[in-house]
Amino acid sequence: MLRLIAADSRPTVLASLVLTLTLVSDAVLYLLLPLFFEDFGLTLLWVGVLLSANRFVRLLINPWLVPWFQHFGARTAMIQAVVLASLASLSFIWLLNPWALLAARLLWGSAYALMRLGCLHYATEQPERRMVNLGWYTSLQEVGPLLVLLLTPLIVDQVSVQAVLVLSFMLCLVAMLPALALPRAEAEEGASARARLPWPNAWHRLTFVLCLLFDGVWTVILAPLLVAAGWSTAMALTLTSVLLVGKRLFNMALGFVVVRLDTWQQTGAWLSLAFGLMWLACVLMALKSVLLASALAIIGHGLFMILVPRLLSDRAENRIERQQSLNSFTFWRDLSAAVGALLAGGLIAWQVAPAFYGAWGVGLLAMLIPLLMVERKINQSVNTFDPEA
Repeated sequence: MLRLIAADSRPTVLASLVLTLTLVSDAVLYLLLPLFFEDFGLTLLWVGVLLSANRFVRLLINPWLVPWFQHFGARTAMIQAVVLASLASLSFIWLLNPWALLAARLLWGSAYALMRLGCLHYATEQPERRMVNLGWYTSLQEVGPLLVLLLTPLIVDQVSVQAVLVLSFMLCLVAMLPALALPRAEAEEGASARARLPWPNAWHRLTFVLCLLFDGVWTVILAPLLVAAGWSTAMALTLTSVLLVGKRLFNMALGFVVVRLDTWQQTGAWLSLAFGLMWLACVLMALKSVLLASALAIIGHGLFMILVPRLLSDRAENRIERQQSLNSFTFWRDLSAAVGALLAGGLIAWQVAPAFYGAWGVGLLAMLIPLLMVERKINQSVNTFDPEA
């Protein structure tokens, strides 16, 4: 099958297969732990701790990821990540101690951080193939979680919870095959990287804001807002599930469109469209038009998240600068998810989510527009970002 894929895209496809195969072991926990927590020897409080721990460890280790990649190379880092993911998955089969499972989640968070940066590294390595390879990465990473959402209920009903965990562990082992098939990267002469805090540029700040609004907060408050709008609890859960699955399906479809169609050279125009859709979604969320706002946000957020890595890569002057910028991009996205999940609880309790989107959402986006205009002028002056390219 790989022979049918262009040679410059094969490393990206292999890395994305590694990620999507191992992601199954993480995605199943979000379905199983809240329902079967007693089978794991947990309380609901521990469920919250375990499902959030992987996000926080990614934030803590972020400054050291690029030096780690420079020292070991992308291929070795991906292999290490598969080993960590396999150990984390195995722990949920054999270990029923909360502290041991917490350690397993920390292992998974480290593994995911390495794999995600590895995928972005391979996807943006060839400048002329960046959009195509980002399309492969975007589409393939959604396959594993989508299969989890579709097949896990059936396997649990027909077999057992344990069967799902064993299957996810086996997929982690299978992920070692594409990891071993990755090419060995050539060292960049004279290049070295030091651990550094991911200080954000304008695009990183914009990523934080938009992911906070339409990833971290949106995912948590969606069902409660639908209930508040008059939907029954059962229908609200159904609609939420449809929207979450629809978001993954859209991202997967968008990735394949990017791979097949060469219509993405107008980066500035597509980013403007994404920005406009999410701005309008903010207004609609403030007006409590949740379903339409969510549909627009899914489209805008999907476009934004596939285009920004290309823009950051095009602006980088060398491999290390590219990896550091992409690493900062992942940091601020992770931080937005962690902050958003914590913030959403208060928004629900105080019933101020629409006001949040109206005041903070629209207001903060408006504050960022002048900043991005300055950024655009600076980039045009040094020819590192052409909004028409």
